[in-house]
Amino acid sequence: MRSRLLLEWLFVSILAIGTVMMAGAVGLIARGDNLLYDSLVRFSPAKPDPHVAIVAIDEPSLGAIGVWPWPRSVHAGLIRTLSAARPAAIGYDVLFVEPHPDDVDLAAAMRASGKVTLPIAFAIPGANGAPFDPEKPVPPVAAAVHGTAQAVVTFDEDGIVRRAGLVAGGGGQRWPHLAEALYQTAFGHPSPAFRRHGAEALPAGRFTVAAPALVRFGALGGRFPTVSFHSVLNGEVPPEFFHNKIVLIGNTAAGSGDQYPVPESGGTSAMPGVEILGNVVEGLIHDDLIHPAGTFAVGAYTLLPLTILLVALLRLPPRVNLIIGVSLMAGMLTASALLLRFANFWLPPTGGLAALAVVYPLWAWRRLAATSAFMSGELKELGEEPDVLPGAPRPERDPFMFGDPVAEQTELLERAIERVRDLRQFFSDSLQSLPDPTLVLDREGTMLVANQAAHDLFGEALADGGTAPTIDGLLADLSRTPIAAVPLAQAGERELVARDGSIFIVTVAPLASAQSERVGWIARLTDISAIRLATRQREEALQLLTHDMRSPQASILALLDQGLDDREVRARIAAYARRTLGLADAYVQLARAESAAYADDLLDFSTLLIEAADDQWALASKNGIDITTEYDGLEHLVRGDHALLTRALVNLINNAVKHSPPYGRVFCTIALPRGEEGRPMLVCRIEDEGAGIAPELINSVFERFRTAEDRSHRNQGGAGLGLAFVQTVIERHGGTVGCENRHEGGACFWLRLPLALDEDEGEI
Repeated sequence: MRSRLLLEWLFVSILAIGTVMMAGAVGLIARGDNLLYDSLVRFSPAKPDPHVAIVAIDEPSLGAIGVWPWPRSVHAGLIRTLSAARPAAIGYDVLFVEPHPDDVDLAAAMRASGKVTLPIAFAIPGANGAPFDPEKPVPPVAAAVHGTAQAVVTFDEDGIVRRAGLVAGGGGQRWPHLAEALYQTAFGHPSPAFRRHGAEALPAGRFTVAAPALVRFGALGGRFPTVSFHSVLNGEVPPEFFHNKIVLIGNTAAGSGDQYPVPESGGTSAMPGVEILGNVVEGLIHDDLIHPAGTFAVGAYTLLPLTILLVALLRLPPRVNLIIGVSLMAGMLTASALLLRFANFWLPPTGGLAALAVVYPLWAWRRLAATSAFMSGELKELGEEPDVLPGAPRPERDPFMFGDPVAEQTELLERAIERVRDLRQFFSDSLQSLPDPTLVLDREGTMLVANQAAHDLFGEALADGGTAPTIDGLLADLSRTPIAAVPLAQAGERELVARDGSIFIVTVAPLASAQSERVGWIARLTDISAIRLATRQREEALQLLTHDMRSPQASILALLDQGLDDREVRARIAAYARRTLGLADAYVQLARAESAAYADDLLDFSTLLIEAADDQWALASKNGIDITTEYDGLEHLVRGDHALLTRALVNLINNAVKHSPPYGRVFCTIALPRGEEGRPMLVCRIEDEGAGIAPELINSVFERFRTAEDRSHRNQGGAGLGLAFVQTVIERHGGTVGCENRHEGGACFWLRLPLALDEDEGEI
């Protein structure tokens, strides 16, 4: 198997390299590099330079002076006009290769200027078997100019001009580019680009354009300051326009033949040769001409990423290989773009990109073939194993599919999928049939599957379609108090109290695979709230019977042993008996408040408050305590049980009266808070002028058998069930209850109840 894999890898490697070489041979790679270069170079365009100006031989000049070619005296006049402005250099992009009567005049003007450089042309092949012949200006002009240089236009494979050769020639002859000659005339030294690449050797037997540099072309037209030839001759352009500039003279008229397509032309127009020359001069000035990589560097840049990916394909999994392949392609693009932008170096990536794009699908195909063979073997073995679950008999194999590997794999896969679905349905039905909330977790505690009981318990935490929750997160949201993380290293149980008061036993058991490896956990939450409630109620009943009710009876027996002649003894017996009856009544009332069905009557809460105050008037009057009720005089309608709500208010007012000093006051008020969102509520406050509640008891006064002590730690007696009754009744009516100490002294008990709402008209 290993040797077969190596052979397939070698086959993929040879095929990928051969494909790239073939694409390069037919020019596809070069065209791709050109398109990519044109796209990237737009992000780093050429920098405009004020040192370059163009004198255009345009249509207005042809109309004013006459048809081309013009007399040499016209050119001599232009050179004299430009020389008077003292330019840095003059590049006259016109060939003067044929004799003319005005050559002496033109030569005199050029000699007087001393800064004119002319281009030369080349005849390829040359005469008498020579590889080429340079076509220099006529002798009088050639002797008068500052220098001559080549301006050979080089086309790429797609017919676009992107580069200029800094040197051209052969056979021991070499000429710099016209732009380089103008740079040396203007600045007195070679350009940095020419110093780096201008010494490249030229072959002896043929004409060669060497040291090619890619040019950052600017927009067509208007990039350089341009004036008409005719305007300069007529003196319409001030001399300052040309002072200390490199002045280029060339033909820009349509149909002149000296226009070429460049990347910026978009294939719909062309750039005049004089503007191309201007872009090259500008690149030399800013030293931002782009040097293309050599053949060796391009080959290494193509083969190195391919070699890395081929090694990875042999050793790493497919997902990692995909990441490596994409990363290599992105890295090649990024490296080429950065080198182009910051190093003025063009390293074409298309060959490497094509190689990476070819090799990955080829290798994926071979791996897919191997995977298909392995899957067929495994499915056949699985099909021969007995079914765990009873089911319908499997259909016989279709004889027409014999010999078709795809059809055979499809049939085997279909059977395997049916068995998996049957097992999954069996597992799902078994899980859903469990009455307790049950979760299936992975090894880290993340939920995989949950039954309906778990969805009912955790609600939106399991309904969220985002990240799967963990057992720790679910239990933390469910718990009333912070809890420690579930230890998944071993199975075990723990107790949890939910926010609604429910009590659960959380059991975690390991889940193993067919190979006895731990693959996850099963968590079950058993609700023991009813058991704990029954236990608490039993303990409370025992407390009531063994302590709270037994104590008065024991006191009664002790007094009876002393005799009944004393009036004080009889009074104490009556007090103990009343206390026993009060305990029994309070316990019965609390039990009814917790378990009985409430009436749903429409009640005026103001009336209930007045009834409760009247009920306690006699008790308050004994100590001169005044009970006042204050509200806005309107109805405050609520829905609920008349008897239970009235009893709750009686308990609160009774509590306030008991803790009030003689001749004190008890304030009962009803208010409607404003500016609150949600359902309208009423707030009732029962306030007294007593000593207030001991601070350590404020949070526990509503607990069963808790008797409220004031700040002086005086206990007014009672069973400790009255306030528990109040809390139970108010909360079952959808309200809340609380207490606090008043700033001016005394305690304040408050309750909030929702106002009744009419289904059609809103608040009643």
